[in-house]
Amino acid sequence: MGNEEGCTTGIRFPIRVALLGLLPVVLQTLGCREQGAVETVNVSLMNSQAYEYPTVSGDEEGARISIQPQHYSTSEIRRNAETNGVATFVYQPTAGFVGSDYAELEIMTGSDGASPSNVKRVVFRFEIHN
Repeated sequence: MGNEEGCTTGIRFPIRVALLGLLPVVLQTLGCREQGAVETVNVSLMNSQAYEYPTVSGDEEGARISIQPQHYSTSEIRRNAETNGVATFVYQPTAGFVGSDYAELEIMTGSDGASPSNVKRVVFRFEIHN
């Protein structure tokens, strides 16, 4: 019985040592991961106006709406000849709406197609008036 217990402990010990040896590497990797930047954009609009925010234009770069505004008639990313290939956030409030609205974008840059992108968050705080 003593041998069996010793064998089990002998097998577990190297695994524990290996896992403990990897822990600092994992923590360092997580600690070095750059947190995405956050930019806040305050926008004042008449309820009949549209707002455009150009983001990125590279082939491997992109943008997406991560939080849609609540009071919109248009809220989309356009990337076409009209925007010269630049991914552009276009927002227009619902007709007649007056008040505050909120949206968030994620903008991905720095990828070569094989590596992960850097992600920047852009927070929009809209004040809509007549």
